Amino acid sequence: MHTKRGFIKSCALVLIVATLATGATAKSCLWKVTLGNGTLYLQGSVHVLKADSYPLAPAIELAYSNSTALVLEVDMKEMTSPETQQLIMEKAMLPGTNTLQQVLDKETYQKLGTACTQAGLPIAALAKFKPWYATIALTLAQLQKMGFDSQYGLDPYFFDRATADGKRIIGLESVGFQIDLFDRLAKENPNDFVTRALADLAAMEEEVASMEKAWETGDIDTLGTLISKGFEGYPEFHKTFVLDRNKCWLKTLGGLLETPGIHMVVVGAGHLSGEEGLLELLHQEGYALEQL
Repeated sequence: MHTKRGFIKSCALVLIVATLATGATAKSCLWKVTLGNGTLYLQGSVHVLKADSYPLAPAIELAYSNSTALVLEVDMKEMTSPETQQLIMEKAMLPGTNTLQQVLDKETYQKLGTACTQAGLPIAALAKFKPWYATIALTLAQLQKMGFDSQYGLDPYFFDRATADGKRIIGLESVGFQIDLFDRLAKENPNDFVTRALADLAAMEEEVASMEKAWETGDIDTLGTLISKGFEGYPEFHKTFVLDRNKCWLKTLGGLLETPGIHMVVVGAGHLSGEEGLLELLHQEGYALEQL
C-alpha cells in the first residue's frame, strides 16, 4: 500500500533534477510560448544545483537576456524576509513540549538518527520539528553531501540577476500558501511517513541516474514520469501539490502573454509534463510551444 512517501520522494527528485541542465544536448527544459505578439519563456527548474552546473545552456541565458521580467513560483524577496522565516518555523515546529523523539517510536527514531548521522546532520537539531520538516531537512543535508546546494539553484541565480538588472520580479504564489501545503503532511502517520521517506532517500542516487539520461535527451515526458511516480496511490496530493497549482498558474501565464514585455517563467520541472501539465494546458488554450 502506498503512503505519502511519494511526496518526499518527489521533493527529493524535484530538488535535484535541474542540476542536469548543462548536460542537455539538442534540447533543454525550456519552452518558448507564443500567442499573437505575446511571448514568454517557460523554464523547468528546481531549487538546488551544483557549483559546476554553470554556465547554463546558451538558450537559457538568451531567454533571460531577452526577457523584461522574471516570474518565479514565489518572490524570493518574500521568501527570505524575517517574517517569512518566522512563519516557516511556526508551521514546522511541534506544538507545546512535544519532541520528534516522542512523536516517533523508538525504532523509527533510531533509523532517522542513523540517517542523519550519515548525512552529517545532528538529529538533536531536529528535536522540535514535525516529521515532514525533519525529513526534508535530512534530504537537503544528503543532497549537500552529494554536492548539491540551494545557493546554486536556478531560482536564486535568476532572482539575483534580475534584481541587479532592475527587472520586474513576479511571484505566482505567496510563501504562506506554499508553507500551508507542506504543513498538511503533519497529519501523516509519523512512523510510516518517516520510514518510507528514509527508503526513498536511500534510493535517491539511482533515481538521479535515470533523470540524467532523460534530461540529456530532452525527454520531458520521462522526466515528468519519474517525478510524478512518487504520488502514485495518493492522487489527492498530486492534485493539490501539482495539478491544482498548474491550473491557477495557467490563468496567470495567459495574462502575462497579453501584457507588454517578455516574461521568463521558472517553475518546477514536475509541473510541465503530463495530460494536465502546463505544456499540455497551454497547448489546449491555443498557445504555440517550441522546445529550445
